Amino acid sequence: MLDRLRSLASVIFRLGLLNTFTVAVYKVAIRLGLAKILLREGDSYSESLFHIQSNLQSGFREIPSRFLSDDSPVTVAEELLSGTYTCFSFHKVRTGSPPNWFRNPLTQQTHPDPRRHWSMIGDFDFKGNDIKVVWDISRFDWALVLARAFRVSGDSRFLKTLNEWSTDWIENNPLNIGPNWKCGQESAIRMLQVLLTAFLLNQHKHPTHALLRFISEHCSRIGPTIRYAIAQNNNHGTSEASALFIGGAWLEKYAPKESLRQTGLRWKNKGRRWLENRVRKLVAADGSFSQYSVNYHRLLVDTLNIVEFWRRELGLKRFSKLFESRCRSAVLWLFNMVDVTSGDAPNLGANDGARLFVLSNTEYRDFRPSVQLGAHLFLGGRPYPEGPWDEPHFWLKLNDGHASDLGLRKESRELPGGGYVVFQGEGGAWGVLRYPRYRFRPGHADAFHFDLWHGGDNVLRDSGTFSYNTREPWQGYFSSTKAHNTVEFDGRDQMPALTRFMRAAWLEMDCAGKLQTREGKTSWSGSYCDKFGSRHKRTVINKGSTFTIIDELDGIKSFAILRWRLMPGKWNTSGQRCFGETCEIAISADVPITGFELSEGWESRYYFNKSRLPVLEVEVRSKAAIITSVINLKHMS
Repeated sequence: MLDRLRSLASVIFRLGLLNTFTVAVYKVAIRLGLAKILLREGDSYSESLFHIQSNLQSGFREIPSRFLSDDSPVTVAEELLSGTYTCFSFHKVRTGSPPNWFRNPLTQQTHPDPRRHWSMIGDFDFKGNDIKVVWDISRFDWALVLARAFRVSGDSRFLKTLNEWSTDWIENNPLNIGPNWKCGQESAIRMLQVLLTAFLLNQHKHPTHALLRFISEHCSRIGPTIRYAIAQNNNHGTSEASALFIGGAWLEKYAPKESLRQTGLRWKNKGRRWLENRVRKLVAADGSFSQYSVNYHRLLVDTLNIVEFWRRELGLKRFSKLFESRCRSAVLWLFNMVDVTSGDAPNLGANDGARLFVLSNTEYRDFRPSVQLGAHLFLGGRPYPEGPWDEPHFWLKLNDGHASDLGLRKESRELPGGGYVVFQGEGGAWGVLRYPRYRFRPGHADAFHFDLWHGGDNVLRDSGTFSYNTREPWQGYFSSTKAHNTVEFDGRDQMPALTRFMRAAWLEMDCAGKLQTREGKTSWSGSYCDKFGSRHKRTVINKGSTFTIIDELDGIKSFAILRWRLMPGKWNTSGQRCFGETCEIAISADVPITGFELSEGWESRYYFNKSRLPVLEVEVRSKAAIITSVINLKHMS
């Protein structure tokens, strides 16, 4: 208990006393019922968000055929009309039309508190179910699908369904009542999706009374609690600030009543101020983001993209030069993490299935639409050749996706702001090393994880998340050391879990080298020592399509296990070699290797989905050891 208190005190100091105090005050206000008093419950109303006759003649051209396919929004919209929804971009579930907004479609359990003030509903007391599954359909992803389908086909059924679903949601989710109002970020996402839907229908300049009320009510939910979001030092703050800025600016320009325009002005200014603050604090000069997650970095880029789009659309003044510089860096960071062949990216850090403002038919794990749009908005060109990932440009009326080639090429580089090293090999081979440099709270015990790609295949891969609220062993497995390509000392995590989202005893590098290129070889080396005195030094050397990883270990009490999490497929071992269709891994050590076997592990590439994958485990049982892994990638025909 004493050790846990020391760990907690250390983490509080690292998080910041002001942030900790803000969170504590918020929690106390919830417990005392003050939130229920300050954020009053609203009334349901039955009005259509959108005009039945959409004004599409002004400013819109015919949709290019290259954006229409068998997987077009019409196909997905037809599924929605039949009562089938794709949850977290993966799970096709039956929801009905309109859906039950309080039912978990994966378990068919209904949330028990749909009529209580959101502050009276616990974070994780939904009978062991993940509330994010309930929240997902209330993010209004389907609104963008139905609007695009209506634009593509002219079929009035899609616009009718869009109004029916949104009206039903409003009737069943009065302001501040029920679980769908509990999270300020969820409210922000929903509001931004609806406002973007209005733009797609060319109704943002002449809104209905219901749309004005919808936007203003959501701003009124977000504004009073935004300091709690800010104290998280994550995407909650950027999302909520963006919603206040965009929603407030839109109301200031298009609300018919002077009082609402003035309120919108205050929300806009508040949102702008916090956006500048969040980007300055959470985005490093090299583009690294505070959450150490590739998918959350995409969410950040998508948010910054939509902010810049609306800033231009509403004719607002530019943000500061520092803000714009950090936005450019954030886009370039994501570009460096995306595989140019597949559009996929390493599954580093938390992955909760978030994908916002989807305006293309590309797959969830294709990150190119976000990078391409961000490059257009912040860099003035495109990093990828024209393709399906250009579709958002058309919908947002940005030159129909035609832009100059930026000539960007992926190269080996260090991104020290967040602790990443990118190795660019030959023939489509590249890798990413994750090392501990924590300015913000780490969620995964993934120090020195190494991700390897070849010809579009993720050969050595990370675990993902699966769920934020599930049963053991899954609750702790995906963020643990054993779920990453690194070394586990004595069967314990590199950093002990303090809460489900926070770890204690943050690791610090005691030696971090510089990325070096010499005689055709690129290398990087660094080391850390954990709270138990175990030391790990990892060196990565790349030449062509060969990657050599040298792990120098000391302070082993009983045993240490090196794991290589392999892409699903056929793998065999012979001696101290592991063979697959994509590569061969040869292991050697300066001490006896006491274990060398293929075991079973798990990964989660989509939220609430887990699948098996083979894991090569190499065990040593001496106080110190040097293990060398030579990975030869095979030529891809």
